[in-house]
Order: sequence, then structure tokens, then C-alpha cells
Amino acid sequence: MEFDEREKLKEALRLEGKKAGIIPVERPLNEEGRVKEVKRLGLLDRDLAGEQKYSSLALVASYLTGSKLGFINILGSDIQQCKATFGLTSEESEFVAEVPRDISVCQYSLATPNQPLVIEDLKEDKRTKDFFKMEVYKDLRFYAGTPLVTSKGFAIGTLCVADVKPKKINEKQIECLRLLADNIVEMMESDDSTFADKAIQVKDASSETKKIDTKYFSSASVLFADFIGFTKHAEILDPGELLETLSGFFKGFDQIVNKHSVMKIKTIGDCYMCASGLQNNQSHAIEICRTALDMIQFVDGMNMQRKVMGKTVWNIRIGIHSGPLISGAVGNAVDVWGDTVNIASRMEESGVSGKIHISQKTANYLGGLANVVPRSSVNLKNKGIFDTFFLESLSQG
Repeated sequence: MEFDEREKLKEALRLEGKKAGIIPVERPLNEEGRVKEVKRLGLLDRDLAGEQKYSSLALVASYLTGSKLGFINILGSDIQQCKATFGLTSEESEFVAEVPRDISVCQYSLATPNQPLVIEDLKEDKRTKDFFKMEVYKDLRFYAGTPLVTSKGFAIGTLCVADVKPKKINEKQIECLRLLADNIVEMMESDDSTFADKAIQVKDASSETKKIDTKYFSSASVLFADFIGFTKHAEILDPGELLETLSGFFKGFDQIVNKHSVMKIKTIGDCYMCASGLQNNQSHAIEICRTALDMIQFVDGMNMQRKVMGKTVWNIRIGIHSGPLISGAVGNAVDVWGDTVNIASRMEESGVSGKIHISQKTANYLGGLANVVPRSSVNLKNKGIFDTFFLESLSQG
């Protein structure tokens, strides 16, 4: 399609969308940085339609979800480019190759860029109920998309599927879409010669500039554990005994995380933090929960010894959450950032002595292996209402 024809088509679609009453997504958070990332990778200028590896993944996404159509879309500041399709004719593929972003369903993924967007019936969702008024969308009823997030943590587009009938997909199918999206981003970044310079620079306390190699993980699990009443222990014990006792617990935790191939992140006062999934381990939630169970058992054993010796016991609480995060390394030090980390911390803060407090997202990853006790909805500070559980045990399946 010639440039002038394409521009006329986009303007016509934009006007049709306004007439239909489609309300574009509000300006997303970090939109400036997100658009810079799209430009840095040169994705709007790259022709991926002819590369079999991308169209094959659109096909796989379609098959895995039992959907008629599959797409790989890149979202610019005001346009959506379709880089690969499955289920469309060549004429239809040409038509959707570039459309205004504000008449695309994928635009709504930018409101929650680290979460899948599933709309079981486009006519029933308030965001998309008017899309059927547009010729291009009149036959579509179902949409499911997962964000394409780069190693720097920016959502550059979506891997999505669509169908002409309303339907549901399960957690396993959504997880498969996420894994495919990870592969797509990895291919896009490795194909791009400019991506070799992916490190970000920071200044440490000595004002020396260091490079942090960052990597985005679409799914990982984070654990926080701390000792209830630590301040009281500090008031009663002399500093030497306090540090020796805390060190004894932490050394035990170190052995436990090594046993389960979980990565220790750091200790902050009496708080111990670790994460699983930073080595692309798909069983990260199971491994971190086994770690938590062993921690509880270890603390119970230490406390039995302390009781025999007439010493005060130390009570622990643990919080766990699973989701996307960014990991960064400077030399041998590793740290993690993102909302998943913040929620895991809140899970620990709102936990109960001797209990492992896990989120719904973590519980979903455990499947039928977990014995959990539902807790009433919890208001996590600055995060809203969450359905949470106490983990009792895990089977060996």
C-alpha cells in the first residue's frame, strides 16, 4: 500500500473510531520512556512480516488458545504496527499492517503493562463495547494479549489472539502466551545490533560510574522473611548475642536457599530477602514456597533449642508474591525491582507469626500441589485489596 493511501486509511479509521464512540486509553505511565525504547530498537522501521520465526509464534499462540487469529503488534506513540499475523488473508494482513493506536484493542494493555489483557466478550466490556460499530472489528468477540516487555522493563507491544466467538482461556494458556512473548522479545533484542549496549549506568556513593546489567523477567517469585519483635530482642540482648543469634538464623536460611536453587538477594536488618526464577526456572513459585516451608521448620527447630536453654524464642513471618520484575547485577551483587517486589514486602508486613502468607498469583502457580488456607481479603498498604492464603504444605508431585 502506498504511503498516501496508508495515511488516508489511518485518518479514515481514526474518524470512524471517534464516530463509534471509542475512548482511547489515557496516557500510560512511563509513556515517554516506552516510546524511546520502541525507537531505540528500531521496531517501527523493521520489517518482520517476512521472517518465518515471528509468524510461526503467532500461529502457535493461536493454536495454544484455540483462537482463530494470532498477532504480534508493536505500539508506537500514535500507531500500532502488526509485525506478524496468523489467520488473515494477505489482503487483510496488509490492511492491519499499520493502524491508529487509539482504535486498537491492544492499546488498553498499556494501562497494565505487566499483566495479560483478556476480554472474554468485546461487546460486554466497557472499553470495547463500541468496537463492533467499526467494519474492521464487526465480527470479533474475543481478545487475549500479553505484553511484549523488553529487558529494560518497557512494554513495546503485545502478542495477542482473537476470535469471532466469546470464550474463556485458562491460566495455563495465559502462561503459555507469556512464555511465547518472552521468546519474541528475546528474538527482537538479539536481532537488533543496537541492543548490545543494554546496560544502564548509575553512580555509587563514591560517585564512580558503574554499569548495571539489567534483565526483565515476566514471571518470578519473591520472598521476604522477618522476625516479629526484633526491636524487643534488641532491647533485651546485648549486641554481641543479638548479632550472633541473627547470624545463626541467616546462615541457616542461606543453606536452605542454596538447597532449592533460590537466589539470596540481601538482608535488611532482621529481614531476609530472596527470589526464584532469575535463572528462567518455570517452577519458581514451587521452589520459593519449599524454601519458605524449610525456613519455618528451621526456625521451629532453633526455637526448641532456645527453649531448652532458657532463652527467648524468635518468631518469624514470611510473605511471598509472584509476577514480573527487573533484576540488575553490579559485579557479584544482585538486586530486583518492580511492583512484584513491593507486593511481596507488603505480604510479609501483613502476615502472621509462624505463617507463610502467599498471594493469589503465587497460589495459582502452585496448582494442585499446595495445601492452603484462604484468608479474608487483605488491604495491602498502597496496593489495594488482595485475596491471599496461608500455605500449609506442598506435595512432592
